[in-house]
Amino acid sequence: MRRAPRLHDVAAIVLISMWPAAAKAENYKDQLSLQGITFDVSATQDGAVTKLTITPSGLKAVNDPVTHEIDGRVVRAEVADIDANGDPEIYVFTTSKGDQRGGVIAYSTNKKKSMSQIFVPSLADDAKNNVGYVGGDESAIVENALVTRFKLHTGFGSEARPTGKWRQLQYKLRPGEAGWKMVLDKVVEF
Repeated sequence: MRRAPRLHDVAAIVLISMWPAAAKAENYKDQLSLQGITFDVSATQDGAVTKLTITPSGLKAVNDPVTHEIDGRVVRAEVADIDANGDPEIYVFTTSKGDQRGGVIAYSTNKKKSMSQIFVPSLADDAKNNVGYVGGDESAIVENALVTRFKLHTGFGSEARPTGKWRQLQYKLRPGEAGWKMVLDKVVEF
């Protein structure tokens, strides 16, 4: 004969049912496809760092996974062909621990044979456009560009105060000397 659940039984059930969601909070898994190429993107917490793995399939020559260690977590991934050359790219958006500074790890396929990393400039290294930046940025693929936007602040650290304005940086994908790179195309404040 089953007895009715008591208060401590319900609490245990709630805690157990919450555990899988909490365990997945630092992990990420997605599969994205475009133009016959599939990217499996996964991120797992490994101590203090997150291990990001991107595994392509459908490439004609090299389908080896690539791995990165990131100090933070993966927010999401997008697949696109923003330069419309028939070779898809994968964009993985990350955020750091603490100040929630965004990052982008990106790869382009090369004539659907292999893939190589796209150089994405760090906002921290952009002395002109990082004025007023304290983290909390958002990035996405919008039409044929990588767009990053963030709230502008005055002051630094605990003294930083929002101004009510945003800055948006738009990057285009261009061939570089030794590979692909994102080049700043437009800056808008609103």
